Amino acid sequence: MIYRYPHNCIGTSIMRKLNILAVSLSAAFILAGCDGEESTTENIAVEVPFALNDIPMPNDGYGYDDDGSISLPDEPSSPQSYSTNEEYEAYYQSFETSYAAVDGWGLCVEPIEIPLDSVNSGQVPAIDQSSLDGNVLLIDSQTNNVFDGGLKLSSDGRKLVVECGSALQPSTTYHLIVTSGVKTTEGISLQASTAFTELLDANPEDIDEKQTNLQQLTKDAISAYQELGGANGIAYAATFKTQSSYAGIDNIVQQTLENKPSLDLENLTVEIKGTVKKYAVVTGATLTTNNYLPFTQDIANRESCVLNSYDPIAGCPSMFKWMAGENGEHLTQNFFENGGKIDVHEDPTTLIPVDFYLPDLFTDKNEKLHSAIAKQYIENTANPTVLFIHGITGDRGSASLVAKDYVTGIGKKYVFAAIDMPYHGDRIICDTSGYSDDTTITYCPGPAFGKPISARADKSYFINITSPLALRSNIHQSVSDFIGLRSALNFGELSGREAHLVGVSLGGIMSVMTTEATYDQDSNPIRKLQFETANYAVPGQGLVNLTLSSLTLGSEMEESVKKSADVQRAIAETLIPNLCTVETSNEECITQLNNHSDQLSDSIEMLEDEIYDALIPVLKHGVQQTIDGADPAGKVARQREAKQPTLLIEAVGDCGTECEVGEYMPDTVVPNNADNNIMTGTDPLISALGLDPILETTSNASGIRGVIKATVGGHGTFLFPYEGPMDESGLPSTENLGDVESSRKTQQEAVLDMVKSKGTDIVLNESDDYINIVDEHEVEKDN
Repeated sequence: MIYRYPHNCIGTSIMRKLNILAVSLSAAFILAGCDGEESTTENIAVEVPFALNDIPMPNDGYGYDDDGSISLPDEPSSPQSYSTNEEYEAYYQSFETSYAAVDGWGLCVEPIEIPLDSVNSGQVPAIDQSSLDGNVLLIDSQTNNVFDGGLKLSSDGRKLVVECGSALQPSTTYHLIVTSGVKTTEGISLQASTAFTELLDANPEDIDEKQTNLQQLTKDAISAYQELGGANGIAYAATFKTQSSYAGIDNIVQQTLENKPSLDLENLTVEIKGTVKKYAVVTGATLTTNNYLPFTQDIANRESCVLNSYDPIAGCPSMFKWMAGENGEHLTQNFFENGGKIDVHEDPTTLIPVDFYLPDLFTDKNEKLHSAIAKQYIENTANPTVLFIHGITGDRGSASLVAKDYVTGIGKKYVFAAIDMPYHGDRIICDTSGYSDDTTITYCPGPAFGKPISARADKSYFINITSPLALRSNIHQSVSDFIGLRSALNFGELSGREAHLVGVSLGGIMSVMTTEATYDQDSNPIRKLQFETANYAVPGQGLVNLTLSSLTLGSEMEESVKKSADVQRAIAETLIPNLCTVETSNEECITQLNNHSDQLSDSIEMLEDEIYDALIPVLKHGVQQTIDGADPAGKVARQREAKQPTLLIEAVGDCGTECEVGEYMPDTVVPNNADNNIMTGTDPLISALGLDPILETTSNASGIRGVIKATVGGHGTFLFPYEGPMDESGLPSTENLGDVESSRKTQQEAVLDMVKSKGTDIVLNESDDYINIVDEHEVEKDN
């Protein structure tokens, strides 16, 4: 992950009190017209740039700290390394350096990038793409086999890009090899840099311990290549260990279960719904389970948290903090192996409300007995249960769009349960500003009022790229909560109870990881946590690039980065330096920039675009590498090995290669795939899970593991029919919603079939279901 820009067009890290933002292109150089090198096919020499103080990543030559986390240059050894604890935390909040808290490199969810540089030339060489195969290799050190996960190799002349078709194994050492067989279009071989050659040739007695380690790691990689029969010269080689991506969630599950999650059913309220098919909505239950997030309403009140767009971290510090050990330790494999425990933050505001949907047990019963009847039914573990996980900006109330069929009609009835994820529903946190308007008062009522820290108001409160470790923690906490609910629903019953999982969108993503968390490292189900079926509607993997590639979420993310305080301040310092100096506050700088925006609008827009384009590669690698342990891409192996009965629903549309007006679009929220990364989206998740297409009525006594590819509707169709065919805007219209309603029924009925049959049967009716799923022969004709 070395990013080089021409003519010294390299910006610096900008540190603003509590946060670091890597503004990789200097705004001043952009204004000066620093447009970059031109591509050329001339006979120029090319190398992988290498320096002992600037090693391409990933590379174990950086070393590891005592706790097993990656050691980066200038990483603080302790809070005492800085004048304040806030500045210490800022190092690990920055997406440039947050992965220094992780105990290994990424799983190739984001591509590995190896920098290239022309020798004594300012031009970008044209690389012969056909020369990459067999000359850019990943080798598993344990087996000494070439990684067989389906590499996609490419080069734009500035870098070699290694995309992996499947995630690398966690806690595994790999060797990365680039040989002289890589050539330019003029046939010039890639060469080793002088510094790289000098390292290999150095006498170990003449170099320091760190360089000796780097030398040995490099030679290990070269030896692995040679043992495979490789005979080409070596242009670059590296050895790196992947992170222990299961350590965090495995120990979260263990610690959560040790503290015995429980349900309080003493204050239930029962509301009867429906006319012909009656059922009950039961509220008032609460779940007690470990809260590891260091941000609760009590904490927000104590630190006087106030949302501040000019200085977000200073305004509400704890929102950007993350799960840590009881003494602030990083959550590495070493930490857990030494008996470390995660710090728990519990107070009266961390109780989690639970909604239950039950069959009508209450007609003709004394209303005073309703609560007791509901409690008895929920506690009876002979009654099977379904856990529902909502999507981003949704809440547990979304369960009402699915639950009715599970608690009415003929046959088995279920206890249908739903909770909110952090920053959703009743788990939002109100700042202490005292602010109120017609919208905020709904979420933050008097007398305290305040602005809601809610994913509905701003998705970035949950998808917190300002602090990648906080984002990882938000995901881990969500999984922990659903594990807690699953455990609590056993009510101490040693044999557990029948349970099923249904998740939608972000909830589908969480469901993949929650299901994985119910298995141990040998793919055996953890006692009393097993799900009979796991059902994922429109999930995906590769969360950072997924969000950026999303037709709808991508623009929100882009705007969020461009309008961030750090970017706006950098622009202000460049365009109005007399009004925005080092001593000037963010608020004053940005206010002055806004005051001059009419005169400077073109320059502001240009700088926003250029800085965003420069930041995104650094952001994607830094954030994704930090959260790889909380991404579905690396959380499928156990459930696949265990043959977990699984149904996944994907929204693929019926466009073929291009969409025209009147056709149904593929998922506009969670992309099915991405042009810039074969690990992004729903399709690679389907492949990783090993799911088969379901095109007709299906039965499998061992458990169905399949995917329905819906051609009608879109991302939200599983819950409600609002996405019609594409209109002139390039987005789904609200036309043909009758057909979309038919697709909704198909999808929900398929999941219901899975649940009721315990994963053995799905019935697709010829009357309408076949218009709503992909026929593989039609796909072949379209392509």
